[in-house]
Amino acid sequence: MPVAFAVADREFYAPLENSRDRGEVFRPSSPAEGWRDLDFGVWTTWYREDRKPGVEDGWKVHVSARPDRLAQVLDTVAGICFEQEVTFKHLSCRLFYLWAHHKQAARQANGKFIAAYPRSAEAARALMERLREALAEEEGPHILTDRRYKDSRTVHYRYGAFTRRSRVRPDGTDLLLVRDGNGRETEDRRGMSFVLPEGVSDPFAERTAGARRAVRSGSGGAGKQLSFQGYVFEEAVQFSNGGGVYRGREEATGRPVFIKEARAHSGVAPNGATAPDYLRAEWRVLQELRTTAPGLAPEPVAYFRQGEHEFLATEPIEGKGLQPWMADNHPMLGGELTSEAFAAYYARSERILAGIEQALERLHAAGYLFVDVSPGNVLVTEGDGVRLVDFEAVHRPGTPFTPIGTLGYAPPAALLADADGDPSLYDDYGVSALAQLLVGPYHHSIRHNPDVLAHLRHELTAYAPVSEVLWNRATKYHRPGGPATGTGVSAFPERLSTSGRLPSPESVAAEPLRHLAELRDRTADALLAMADLGHPDRVFPTIPDGYRTNTLCVAYGTAGVVHALGRVGRALPDGLLERLRRDALAARNDLAPGLYVGLAGIARTLADRGLLDEARELLTVADRHPLTTGAASATLYGGSAGLALAHLALYGPTGDEHHIDRAQALAAALPPDEELTPLLGPDDATGLMHGRCGVALMLCQLAGVTGERDHLRRGIRLLHAELDRDSAPGAPGMYFPVSAADGRSLPYLYCGSAGTAYTVARYLRVVDDRRLAEALPRLLTALRSGAPAMSGLQQGLAGLGFALADHAELTGDGTSRQEAIRIARGLYKFAVPHATGVRFLGDRLLRFSADLWSGSAGVLLFLSQLLDPRPGALLTESPLPAAVPTAVSALTTR
Repeated sequence: MPVAFAVADREFYAPLENSRDRGEVFRPSSPAEGWRDLDFGVWTTWYREDRKPGVEDGWKVHVSARPDRLAQVLDTVAGICFEQEVTFKHLSCRLFYLWAHHKQAARQANGKFIAAYPRSAEAARALMERLREALAEEEGPHILTDRRYKDSRTVHYRYGAFTRRSRVRPDGTDLLLVRDGNGRETEDRRGMSFVLPEGVSDPFAERTAGARRAVRSGSGGAGKQLSFQGYVFEEAVQFSNGGGVYRGREEATGRPVFIKEARAHSGVAPNGATAPDYLRAEWRVLQELRTTAPGLAPEPVAYFRQGEHEFLATEPIEGKGLQPWMADNHPMLGGELTSEAFAAYYARSERILAGIEQALERLHAAGYLFVDVSPGNVLVTEGDGVRLVDFEAVHRPGTPFTPIGTLGYAPPAALLADADGDPSLYDDYGVSALAQLLVGPYHHSIRHNPDVLAHLRHELTAYAPVSEVLWNRATKYHRPGGPATGTGVSAFPERLSTSGRLPSPESVAAEPLRHLAELRDRTADALLAMADLGHPDRVFPTIPDGYRTNTLCVAYGTAGVVHALGRVGRALPDGLLERLRRDALAARNDLAPGLYVGLAGIARTLADRGLLDEARELLTVADRHPLTTGAASATLYGGSAGLALAHLALYGPTGDEHHIDRAQALAAALPPDEELTPLLGPDDATGLMHGRCGVALMLCQLAGVTGERDHLRRGIRLLHAELDRDSAPGAPGMYFPVSAADGRSLPYLYCGSAGTAYTVARYLRVVDDRRLAEALPRLLTALRSGAPAMSGLQQGLAGLGFALADHAELTGDGTSRQEAIRIARGLYKFAVPHATGVRFLGDRLLRFSADLWSGSAGVLLFLSQLLDPRPGALLTESPLPAAVPTAVSALTTR
């Protein structure tokens, strides 16, 4: 979850370092004379003005610290670094420390409070010896990427880059680099264990017995089973920054157990409590409940320590989490859309909700509140029984209270204020949110606009009456017409205001096209209002992936929003196109070459705006990019398929056959089908953006320009290979796993049924292929029965509607047209009225976003294509010059 990006700004995603309310600011109490400090990102660096930068790579020294000893440790380390003239940096404030150490933080960063950069191995040894002595009484988290120095519990080291160097990946993210022992640049790997570059040896390799015995979460090899303290760890279930969760057995008896791990000084909460604190409290609660409410909680078996790690073993509870249970059983999610199916689902949901309430009543009678009432803490057992699990947040009223909650299931601060902070609200609100999940998972939209509920009920009632029991429970705290309460991210307790009301579901149903045109126009209004030409990092609000890649690209940046606004004929604010042009040219040597996250997509956008010289320049750089010449990726998203399509796009307005030649060359450079997998997305990805489907789409477009049927034949083979991965061959709808490693079956545009339908429909216009023809109806069924929890184009509802609208335009199919309109009406379940128009939440629904991939621009693109369909919406089709090759005509007939 990108929760850290939802801290700095109450409306839009932003990097954590943009936060204004930082809490305690860290600074050495006595900086040495001649030293300067520099804030960069979440770090403050200290360096001597008269000392030039030293080596680029070497032995980094990291120091970890307990949350209650940060100032003292910083003073000690700073004094020694000043004394030894070693440049160092530290986390700038307590807010940054908390977000680097909390339960959901990246495990690779945990413990890195201070980093020092000695100029040689000898200097590193001298520094670490001095720190080891000075910090002998201190403790800190074990840093997974590092080794501890001798017997120190705070001093760590690893070999890495001192100055940031990187090269861009096809997906637009940066690969961090370090020189190996032979002077070659290689990946600076920061995984779950200590790793050295090739040719580099550890000069500090004395390992104490304690260090050898230390358990390192997630660092064991695949298939290895750890065994200690009488328990065998058979399988890791999941990891967090606080520790792991495992399935295991009691060694002496073979009894199966469920084991939770807590890493020392990790998983830090705002009150300073750590994962071991919560695990010990859970052990005590489980022991008490075993007597006072037997059978309510998992049976506690044992509590033990190994090294600095603590473990709680309980009985295993067999069941399915409430969220996957809902996804498997809700008729709107691929099931039968009959009144009987809905009635049966509602009856089961009522039984489950009643079971949850009964379990909570028993817990309350025992003197406790559960607090974190959320889907992950409820298991549905055989016969629709219910068991509560994960009692770490349980609270006894009247004792100090720092809640642990789950976004969407913890009460918003505004409601807590109305209830005078009564902690009992957590359980009652959580049950209401679970009821909302069972009806439909639109928690974040509802908090911003409770009128979403009216549209949800209207949609469901079209199939069957909604259970009054579920509905009343689900709407206890949020009702249509009620106040908005924001996202519930604790950094911003204020109520978020909305402006104006959206039309009722009855009005939308009566005149759908009029209201959808109004929604389109108000979405465009709000998009234009979000433009901030003075912002140093981006023009339009984006999502975390935009900050991880770049804020210029089609997927997440300015180019994508400009493209969407152009589709509805909106004039751009003065200076916007010039800013995109200027920024793109300035960054052209740093960007990836691809269509959705790099140069090719920006070039296509500029060309559509008449900036052909700039577009040619960007494509020239993309052609020469090492990722292109090295054939690093074949995908539509970031590889050669997308680049080829951008060249075909420039052939249209210029008539320059160089662009056809380049597209042909990129297609010819693709390896044989059986060798294509390494050039796709991770783990043999499927789908339009990262799989064979996107390559096939490019080949179809290329064949349309050149008339070469070999491109079509290869594209058909690639699509057949994609169809071979059908998740459920006997099901009415056709779905695909995300990849060989990710078995989720998704209906989306970027990955899943919608993107495949989009491509297959194009092939069926120009070829007769029985297998593709048989697959298309099942692909369309998957779209018609989908009910995504997000609204976006590539991974949400808008993408399903887009594919259906596209199919209707290609074929004249009236059913697809009506289904696309129905799905567009469903956007009112996500729409949030604002003084500037209508906004949509971006990826993960924690903040608003303008981006094309998941935010308002993508919704606008769908509405535009539905109401005024034209080629080229996804930048995958190109206008041809007037002199179209005669071979095209031959291809477009069966």
